[in-house]
Amino acid sequence: MDVTTLAPFANAKCPDCGEHTRVKCEFGPYTLVRRHAVGGMSMVFVARDSTLHREVAVKILSEDFSANERRIIAFEEEARITASFSHPNVVRVLTTGRAFGRFYIAMEFVSGGHFEHQIRERGKIPEAEVLHLAIEVAQGLKAAHAAGLIHRDVKPGNILLNADGQVKLVDFGLSLVTQGGKAQATEVWATPYYVPPETVEGGSEDFRSDIYAFGATLYHALTGKPSCNEESMATDILRDAKKRVLPLGLADHSISPETCRIVDRAMAYHPDARFSSYDEMIGSIETVLNHLKSGRSELSDTAAVRRAGKKHKERVVIGVVVLGLLFTVALALVWVKRRPPAIPEVVPAPVVSVPPPVVDDPSTEIARNYREARAAMAAKDFEKAAQSFARLHRNPAVQEPTRTWAGVEAVLADLLAGHAADARNQARETAKHAHALPSNNPGIGEGVITTLDQLQQLPPLAEPKPDRSAGGTSHLIACMLAGLKNWEQGMQDPAVACFTAALASKLPQEDSWATIYQAFAADYLADSKILSSALFTAPPSDKAARESAISALEAALPILKTQGRARFNVRAWQLDLTRQIRLAAPSAAVPVSKAPPSSQ
Repeated sequence: MDVTTLAPFANAKCPDCGEHTRVKCEFGPYTLVRRHAVGGMSMVFVARDSTLHREVAVKILSEDFSANERRIIAFEEEARITASFSHPNVVRVLTTGRAFGRFYIAMEFVSGGHFEHQIRERGKIPEAEVLHLAIEVAQGLKAAHAAGLIHRDVKPGNILLNADGQVKLVDFGLSLVTQGGKAQATEVWATPYYVPPETVEGGSEDFRSDIYAFGATLYHALTGKPSCNEESMATDILRDAKKRVLPLGLADHSISPETCRIVDRAMAYHPDARFSSYDEMIGSIETVLNHLKSGRSELSDTAAVRRAGKKHKERVVIGVVVLGLLFTVALALVWVKRRPPAIPEVVPAPVVSVPPPVVDDPSTEIARNYREARAAMAAKDFEKAAQSFARLHRNPAVQEPTRTWAGVEAVLADLLAGHAADARNQARETAKHAHALPSNNPGIGEGVITTLDQLQQLPPLAEPKPDRSAGGTSHLIACMLAGLKNWEQGMQDPAVACFTAALASKLPQEDSWATIYQAFAADYLADSKILSSALFTAPPSDKAARESAISALEAALPILKTQGRARFNVRAWQLDLTRQIRLAAPSAAVPVSKAPPSSQ
């Protein structure tokens, strides 16, 4: 069984016996045990160090980026940067290496999970607990700054917690070397919730940019929700969102004024208004934490005064109401004494009112599941994305048109993964659901529903016509559905026409989420050029040319951007050329005659 095209830790099924086996598990001295996390450019596995008999974390650069020299350099730079300094609150790098054409970094394994998981599971984190962790995070950032670095991706997902609750900063893949000054990145890779304004605008960054992202992380932990709900990376939209961040004290009145001042200052729009050093910020956090532990609060502010005034007014109102009730009861007693004695009557037992059961609002969980599905799609983990979108589609609590869109995106994810049969089943289910809706599929577009119906057909699909009533987004999705269906059936030319139309679709600003599918369309167009090259269209005629073609095809595999049909075509052509070489070889049973010796 040929497993050369499979990813690390892939679950391969034997074509003969049907047995499942994990392949590509040995990376240098490390044996991959389980997948731990998936990022935009890499995957992280828990592995076993066979030499020292310990668990480690192995971060493997994805296949697409392993063929990109610039990404390789950046990946090696991450390892070098992280290993350039040592601190108890920074994950330690053990070694780097390369296996199966993939680069990897081996790091210490932090068993407690990341802070983002804590926020997701618990909602708001208690203030004292957040401040304690904040000091350790700041100490780790301070050590990086002392080494001349800024992290540039401080967020809950990059703050790990070991079994003892100790903080470990991880993922210096976006770091910049500043040597204590400023630096400017050549590209922006950041999370909109936490990215500082100067990064959005493409300006110079220094350690105060990390302080902003750190402050946004504290805001999220203390309130249970990000300070900025905008997911778009469009400069104008995100800049405005950063200017409208609600002060922490207004977002949650239960947080102490001192902590609110620290977070608000860290998240000041202009870097000059933030903390001037990590020592200053750590000192402020320690002071507040000591106040909280001792039960004292030596500082007061307007919000505290307002809360005290509000409580005083409430006490006055309660007092007036109580006096009124006492007066009413006194009048009732006087009236009862003047009444003639009444004949006793049987009074039925009071009816106890049972309140209805409390049903949790599922909207927060649904939003989280949708973000996770979209993150898996962005990371090209199409199988996970397909499963996540399918679950959302089958959840009756998901409102329209989100529920139907989730079904459509599940179909797209299956097609992008190369699972055509699963895509057809999901398309049938989604189309049936859409046709049963009482309204005319608001926000979806008839072109998308029609294309879902046509995915069951064998003939190639033509480029869907623009649906003026639904807009450019529906046209883009319909073109991607048709293009992916054609591609997986081996009909390259009609697929290219659909991908070209998808790439040209005009999207409204509010539908920026769909631009990822235009990026996928560009990937398929790039692979189409490879599959249309002379390597495929001009079959070699002799052994040397065939062997050269096989080597060229092997070199082309890492360059391919898509899964499914493209890789299948390359492998199929390699096997065909190998078969041609074998058939052209002289039979071993036929003796080869030797030329008689020369008479000269």
